[in-house]
Amino acid sequence: MPKIFPFEALRPKTDYVGMVTSKSTDFPNQEDLVHEIRVNSFSFHHVTKSHLSYSGAFQEPEKFLPFASQYITDLKNKGVLVKEKQPAFYLYEQIRKDGKKFEGIIALCGLEDYNSNKIKKHEEIRPSRLKFLVELFKTTKVMGEPTLLAHNGHLPIENVEKEKVFSFVTIDEKKHTVHRINKPQDIELLQLAMEKIDALYIADGHHRTASTAEFNSSVSSLNNDKFMCFIVNETQLEILPFHRLIKPLEPKSIDSLLESLNVNFIVTTSDKSLYDINEQNQFGIYTLGQWFKLQLKEKSQLMDVEIIEHYIVKTIYNIEDSKTDSQISFHPHTNGEKLLCQLIDEGTYSVAITNKACSFSEVRTVADANKTLPAKSTFIEPKLRAGMIIQEFEEHQK
Repeated sequence: MPKIFPFEALRPKTDYVGMVTSKSTDFPNQEDLVHEIRVNSFSFHHVTKSHLSYSGAFQEPEKFLPFASQYITDLKNKGVLVKEKQPAFYLYEQIRKDGKKFEGIIALCGLEDYNSNKIKKHEEIRPSRLKFLVELFKTTKVMGEPTLLAHNGHLPIENVEKEKVFSFVTIDEKKHTVHRINKPQDIELLQLAMEKIDALYIADGHHRTASTAEFNSSVSSLNNDKFMCFIVNETQLEILPFHRLIKPLEPKSIDSLLESLNVNFIVTTSDKSLYDINEQNQFGIYTLGQWFKLQLKEKSQLMDVEIIEHYIVKTIYNIEDSKTDSQISFHPHTNGEKLLCQLIDEGTYSVAITNKACSFSEVRTVADANKTLPAKSTFIEPKLRAGMIIQEFEEHQK
């Protein structure tokens, strides 16, 4: 079944790992992120957010991505980024400040398995993001953040010999530890265990994976037929919702909106917040400082995110493609209710729609049926830091 491969990672030297690795959520607004880029010459944001160092449009990656490529070259020359000496798997552990622990293997997976649906997807992708990532890979020749893959089998990581590479704590109070697994017998043990697992499921990183496939098909001179993945058991995943934010081109009055919603939902006002939804087929609407509770009138085989997409996004707001339409945006649950309400109250958006998170068993059902969910259907933890373990796309050996 799916195969995994060891690789020689490019990684920060131990003394620099805390300064190199990055996550945009460390900085809640763009001004803080721009400041971080200006004061920290080691931050991997110089790759992932290189457009912020260039005054031109984000739609012109050919003008700012050379900065990202030069960053990689400079840090390698300075010895800040170092190359592992032999192929290895990397055991990664993340512990959040609430004690929640995530643990799995960072390895390479083959695009052959992705193309043959042994690595399954469940979410639609945005063409603009796909295009940007392909250009990023072509220019920098690195992948700095792995795709998160889930399985329901067992990888015997407790039975392998490992050597600590580094351990550090980040600004969000998460502890990150990476161990190297490079003994041939241990690599073989994990590879044989993986072959007993029927399929892997993309939990996070649909765009990275699709972009690597496109990159591979368009560039033949590089060793780019595999992509870096973080592989965990699905029981470890934490799934939260993305909430929808809408600002229609043609504003609707509250009476018109409620009338439209009443066709398919029982609508009641709520004195309590509906940011956290605990029941399926129930939803929250926040607009004009008021929460409204929606209950679907008839039973449906659709998942909650599909109900929102069909009965509200498309039917009421005439948004045919959530991946590309500027009238809709997405609010990860972790960004909080305060910010969501602020975005509505200040008029940045007109309406917020909240829903219950789906389960990973539902995600598997969709993927096994070769179907996809609407864009931004799931917000899945863990989130890895960019620049912690890096895959290099090197020239083919002659």
